[in-house]
Amino acid sequence: MRALRYVIARAVGLGDPVVAALLAGTALLDVLTSGESLFKAAIAAAVAVPLVARRRAPMTALALVVAASYVALAWGPDVGGRLQGLIALNLALYSVAAHCARGRAIAGAALVAALVLLFEVPRLVEGDRLANVAGEWLVVGGVWLLGRWVRQRRRGTADLEAHAAQLEADRDARARAAVADERARIAREMHDAVAHSVSVMVLQAGAAEQVMSVAPERARAALVTIQDTGREAIVELRRMLGLLRDDAGDSSLDPQPSIARLDALLEQVRSAGLAVELSVEGEPRRLPAGVDRSAYRVVQEALTNTLKHAGPAHAQVTLRYRAQALELEVLDDGRGAASLDGGGFGLLGMRERAALYGGALDAGPRPDGGYGVRARLPLEPA
Repeated sequence: MRALRYVIARAVGLGDPVVAALLAGTALLDVLTSGESLFKAAIAAAVAVPLVARRRAPMTALALVVAASYVALAWGPDVGGRLQGLIALNLALYSVAAHCARGRAIAGAALVAALVLLFEVPRLVEGDRLANVAGEWLVVGGVWLLGRWVRQRRRGTADLEAHAAQLEADRDARARAAVADERARIAREMHDAVAHSVSVMVLQAGAAEQVMSVAPERARAALVTIQDTGREAIVELRRMLGLLRDDAGDSSLDPQPSIARLDALLEQVRSAGLAVELSVEGEPRRLPAGVDRSAYRVVQEALTNTLKHAGPAHAQVTLRYRAQALELEVLDDGRGAASLDGGGFGLLGMRERAALYGGALDAGPRPDGGYGVRARLPLEPA
């Protein structure tokens, strides 16, 4: 669109010399055919020459046209070239009105009005001078108003284009922010899934190594758990990478993380060697998808930290369905609290998940030993 406007502007700009040449040439022929001298024909033709610069320097072009018109009216031909001079004068006035600021435009109109008062009417029309002057001024005023209207429209169009460009820039900025937020969400999802699965696999591999020679069946069970956990991690990675590759979203048919799948998560944690119990208070109900997924991830990350840092421990997971919120509590009696400073990516991710839905998360050592994670996720009224 801008390229097209540039081509049109260039073509219009090249048209000014053509208009000036056409007016000057016809004025020259008109005067010569009327029997006037070549000198007077040149004076009549000179009125249109400044139109070549009417866009680049409109006020200068008008001043030159007015000066040339003054010379033509005072010493130019009595017959011929008069119509071309009027056209040149009005075109120069229009250019000033359309391209100059208000003060310069008013000055240009006053200059033309003065010329009309001095020369134009007495020479063109015999009769009542005042009426003829008023009529010519009406023509000059109409040309000037047309130029100002065109200028106003042009400025309005420019403002609209600038506003549209700003809206487009804002839209692009919002799109980039949305992409960044989505990538951060995917990174949290990958961290939660991979960190939990790898932690379970490492613990199971260590347990299998210790009992392989004395209890092959227990070692085989640990290896089966590693295999199952690895498969789940692969599915989760495929889902997350699919989100990065495909804008259409998740192509996997595996169920999304949900509180309804906590039993499977707890069973996986138990198989990794952590004794964990689940208790539910209140009447379970359907949760918003985002809150449901975030609640699952908070429990998953808290249990993963317990596996990593608590050592031999027992964990208690509690879900409380309140009227306005879902409360989560993951407590353990292990010895790993000292190694958690609250600044890890896992705890940061849990806090971000809770804050995303207007909730809060608190994590820290318990007074009687162990570590506790407590989160509150607001819900819509039941």
